[in-house]
Amino acid sequence: MKRTSPHFRTLIQQLYEPASLWEKLRGSRDDAAILSEIGDSTEPAAIVDVLPFVLASKPDVAAAAATSVHKLVLKATAQELVWLDCLLRRSSSYSGDSLYEWHNLRPDQLDLLERFGEASVSLVGIASFHQNGYVREAAIKRLDLITSGAELPFLILRLNDWVSNVRDAAYGTIRSRLRPEYARHFIANLALVSRLDEAGRADHKALIQAINELLQGDECRNVLLESLTSDDRLIRRVSFRLALNSKKSDLPEIVRHALNAQDTVIRLWAAQTVSSAFAGATLDLFLELMKRDRFMPVRREALRMAVKRNSPTSLAELRSALLDSHPAMREEARYHLRKLDPMDVAAFYRQSLSTAEGQTLYSVISGLGETGSAEDDPLIVPYTSHLVSKIRAAAIRALARLHGETHTDVFIDALKDEVPHVSRQALKALTDRASSLSGERIWKLFHLAKHAHVRRNALSLIEKLGKWESIHYLVRAVCDSDEDITAMSRFGIQRWLARFNRSFLSPTPEQLAQLNNALKECGDQLYNETMEQLQFSMKGFN
Repeated sequence: MKRTSPHFRTLIQQLYEPASLWEKLRGSRDDAAILSEIGDSTEPAAIVDVLPFVLASKPDVAAAAATSVHKLVLKATAQELVWLDCLLRRSSSYSGDSLYEWHNLRPDQLDLLERFGEASVSLVGIASFHQNGYVREAAIKRLDLITSGAELPFLILRLNDWVSNVRDAAYGTIRSRLRPEYARHFIANLALVSRLDEAGRADHKALIQAINELLQGDECRNVLLESLTSDDRLIRRVSFRLALNSKKSDLPEIVRHALNAQDTVIRLWAAQTVSSAFAGATLDLFLELMKRDRFMPVRREALRMAVKRNSPTSLAELRSALLDSHPAMREEARYHLRKLDPMDVAAFYRQSLSTAEGQTLYSVISGLGETGSAEDDPLIVPYTSHLVSKIRAAAIRALARLHGETHTDVFIDALKDEVPHVSRQALKALTDRASSLSGERIWKLFHLAKHAHVRRNALSLIEKLGKWESIHYLVRAVCDSDEDITAMSRFGIQRWLARFNRSFLSPTPEQLAQLNNALKECGDQLYNETMEQLQFSMKGFN
């Protein structure tokens, strides 16, 4: 849970400071007002500090604290309630903290928390987080008398209590609430219900199934459908999952809604439902929607369904998928074509290259890089200078796969590209071939580069050079005026030192001289410890 802000920590500190004599005489200390201000915040972490004042002797202070706790509980997320539960249960009355009075609360004193009207449900709910199991069990019995739905999150949390009596009591109260009128409350607490899947103190599968069946029932259908548009992502996802699995008569409308959702997970669930639930014209309609989906797994489901149906158009759809922008789709198409209609896929891409443009050109170049051979290099090299950066990046990636050893100059030119994505793709192509590069050439590129991303990529490449060739360049880079480069080079030096004993290469006299000169130029920019370690690393070779 996020800590309280400095402003509210100051207010809390004021609450715990003893009132001065002057404040007592003038009555200028208004703890109730401070508590009210804290309650109006959006910081549930403050509950722990406000809670002791619920038991204050002054009625106005106790009432203000109770209201404050109630407001903060209503604003708390499921995760924040879980955090609060763990914190209060693990606290001890012997730790000398401000919760001493709260820790000493007895089961028969819970009526002290029920004198605050609407706020009482939150206070008794917090009592269900008490360190004492008897207090938690008594709190559950009190919560069982409340039927507004506000008690439900506290009861669900106690289903995983480590004391079996408390768990059993919570289980009984939840079972008694498996009624249609509680559907809205269960949906509001789906985050806590979902946590029960991972709970280890008891098996909650039967209860989770019972809750799901309740929400999938005809009497709760309207409530479930309303939750499909919830602002809470988890509630939307679980609600869609339940609606898609319910196989009701309105399933086509649910699937259509799900396939148009912004959430990619929901769209994928809908796509997986389509193959098993529909046929004929309805299936064709949904497949068309899935084929146009931006999310690759949804498009892949559509392709798999087309192959499974063995429709007359399946081969055409597989060939079309060879031109998909995603590599996983292209591979999926090639996999099925190898079984259904073996073909020379590389030749297909070569033939398509002359007429392709836009997104299709990107897919053709990428596909040829995945399936072609070194002989295809001349077809791809011209596209490394294409006007569209995405095409340039695809061409560099394709060359690196096919025959990267012969295109070092092309990759180094691409490293200078003004578009970060293209430069980064060139860096990937050069990384595995760094041992064949000239350190002086990369260092010159680093110095002359106009773009910050090019300089960073060049420095990354320098770090991949040989052990004794890279270090003097890294030391010189510490003197750079760019703070990001300086930090990056310092980190590179530390990594070099950490890996020093992984190889036993000896430096040449020239490399030692270069490192000595670099330390003279930029050593004052290094930490003393780093300087000493570098000097020690050279000691055995001087």
